[in-house]
Amino acid sequence: MLRLILLVAGVVGLLLVLFRTDWYLTTLVLFLLLLFQLYDLIHFVERTNRDISSFLQSIRHSDFTQRFATEGVNPSYRELYQSFNDISEAFQRVKTEKQAHYHYLQAIVEQVGVGILSFDEDGEVQLVNHVTRELLHVPHLRHINSLERISRELVQALYTIGHEEKRLVTLQVNDEQLLLNLSATELQLQGQPVRIVTLQNIKSELEEQELQTWQKVIRVLTHEIMNSMTPVVSLATTLSNLLETEVVTKYKASESIEEEVLEDMQAGLKTIEKRSAGMLHFVKNYRRLMRLPASELRPVRVAELLRNVRTLLQQQLEEQHVSLKLYLPDEKTEVLADAEQLEQVLINLIKNGVEACQGQEDKPCVEIVAFVPENERDKFRIDVTDNGPGIPDEVLDKIFIPFYTTKKQGSGIGLSLSRQIIQQHGGTIRVHTQPGQTTFSLGLKRIFE
Repeated sequence: MLRLILLVAGVVGLLLVLFRTDWYLTTLVLFLLLLFQLYDLIHFVERTNRDISSFLQSIRHSDFTQRFATEGVNPSYRELYQSFNDISEAFQRVKTEKQAHYHYLQAIVEQVGVGILSFDEDGEVQLVNHVTRELLHVPHLRHINSLERISRELVQALYTIGHEEKRLVTLQVNDEQLLLNLSATELQLQGQPVRIVTLQNIKSELEEQELQTWQKVIRVLTHEIMNSMTPVVSLATTLSNLLETEVVTKYKASESIEEEVLEDMQAGLKTIEKRSAGMLHFVKNYRRLMRLPASELRPVRVAELLRNVRTLLQQQLEEQHVSLKLYLPDEKTEVLADAEQLEQVLINLIKNGVEACQGQEDKPCVEIVAFVPENERDKFRIDVTDNGPGIPDEVLDKIFIPFYTTKKQGSGIGLSLSRQIIQQHGGTIRVHTQPGQTTFSLGLKRIFE
């Protein structure tokens, strides 16, 4: 108001001096004064716009350090400046909390023992931990394409791997061969697609597991061979001595050979024949296990397959007084499988269950339940359960080892062969046991109509 009053007074004074006097110098001074007052008024009026523009620019560039003085200013601006300061402080707190959360997340990611790599759809790296850098021997990683000098296959896998998909990639880094297990997750971050991939070198674990597996197989093979060859060698030595001391000597002396000596030699030869046949049977089983034909996967109706298995085993079950309960799925339910091989797996599991529940006080029973697991509509499960005594803990981790068996007449390849068949189907076989119950679970791929 004061500026307006002074401006109006200046205009009136300028008009009076201009039309009533000849004071040209005074007129010039008053005109310059009016121009200054007009400039000061415009500058004063636009101050709010400048302050708002300055505040918005600082917000745009995330500069929350700017503060507006609230003391000694026009009261009409004091409340506006205080609001600006309050907003800046609020944004500053949010920024500080965001930075704290980022550093906290970064610390967690760095402590994880698995490589973590996050990048957008253009390949720009947003997050990478030290495990990934050490694994790939790269000090810095800003774009996925820079990994092409290490492995184009790895770059291709990173770009094409899907949500919740897993892949194995083999690559050579500084004369060291790596077998990377990639697992990906996709999400939207501020409207932009982001892919998070974990990288884990499983070569050493696989080598260790492979070594342990071979050690177990070799122990079993050695045990079987020693069991067969030791009595053969012993009997061969005994027969050789008997032949030399009894037969050859008496033959040269033209004496008759005792009938008992001939019976002992005949019994020894039969024992050698029997053990050799057992060894031959063992080798044939090994050959069968190693030369399993590839699975020819086709749509198979589960209900029909299970009924066929029951028909095949019906007589044996009745002879051994074991009941078989079937809980069948819908008639149209299909899985992707080789019908003959899957039938053989089910027969093996049912026969094992029948043998396991023999001699039970309760009625011996084998139960088969076929169903679609909850939250896994693309999979199908077949559970084979017996009410036998269960599998001891010391035996449980060995039941899938080739040629390992606790049965007197067992070959030890049934469960191993079954697992190999299911793995060729891209499925799983699991065992759950407790006293009075053992369940073998087969996981297969379901076919949707």
